[in-house]
Amino acid sequence: MTNEDEHEELTDISGIGEAKAESLREAGFESVADLEAADQDDLAAADGISDALAARIQAEVGDLEVSEETDAEVDVEAEEDDSEADSTEDEDAGAETDADTDDEDDTGDEDDDAPTELVEIAGVGETKAESLREAGFDSVDDVRGADQSALADAEGIGNALAARIKADVGDLEVAEETDAEVEEEEPEPEADVDEDVETELQPRGLVEKTPELTDEKERLLDRRRSEGKPQFNRQDYHVKKRTPESWRSPRGQLSKQRRGVKGKGPTVEAGFRTPAAVRGKHPSGFEEVRVENVDDLDGVDGDREAVRIGSTVGARKRERIEEVAEEEEIRVLNPTYVEVEVEVEAEE
Repeated sequence: MTNEDEHEELTDISGIGEAKAESLREAGFESVADLEAADQDDLAAADGISDALAARIQAEVGDLEVSEETDAEVDVEAEEDDSEADSTEDEDAGAETDADTDDEDDTGDEDDDAPTELVEIAGVGETKAESLREAGFDSVDDVRGADQSALADAEGIGNALAARIKADVGDLEVAEETDAEVEEEEPEPEADVDEDVETELQPRGLVEKTPELTDEKERLLDRRRSEGKPQFNRQDYHVKKRTPESWRSPRGQLSKQRRGVKGKGPTVEAGFRTPAAVRGKHPSGFEEVRVENVDDLDGVDGDREAVRIGSTVGARKRERIEEVAEEEEIRVLNPTYVEVEVEVEAEE
């Protein structure tokens, strides 16, 4: 009787449970005949198959003799494998659950106190952890899979600390001198903050520039500012929430605002207009010119005209327009505000 007759299925071989059999099938060993034709190294290369178990399989399906120590080691693995198979049957788990169970077998001897977060690694605080994340090591598994030189290339992580990290998450042994060097590292100094330095937002460009005006235009501007103009609101804008404030002429036959009843709000009439010489000008006296790019600044007279940058212009193009306008001594009416440091006078 051949070995293949004795063992019809992979699970008939001692030491092979459902999880181990699935690992062998994934490695290409579909039947007992495939195991008999393979050598020990090929079997040991399968996921979850150790050298001892590979030797036991070879002895069972072939003529190889196995020592008592190997038998004992494989018997322990077989018992663990059988118990795992029984537990997974109740949960109706598939091949992925079997693979996870094999991984738990391989890592069963690891310390339960192994770090799960970057900050739990010896010598790694919040700052060092942030440096590791920026270098691409987002988890402890990423750190465990990296080599020491890759960790040392991260900002703020030296060779000594990289060796300490590898020792804490892997199997690397660190000399006492390296431990002492890591422990003696001083904490990173915080950025020096000068309490006497304050910042404030200031407009960019020639914001104080005023146009060259005649005495008559200055008088008319002062008159326009002093007289003011009423706020023309739409009729009954305060009665219904859906009614906007924007002006619309009342047309109702019984409208009191149309008839000019006092208290119902003023209506737009010619007498409210501003003097023609300063009509439409900026309060500073400049004539406004709308610009969208640097080329629109050509032909602008900086002595009597000021530019207003379009609202859809991006920050980069806006900055370029403001730079060219400042060089040509043209005022920008809607400048960008930047944060600058200001000196604080010491209290006596």
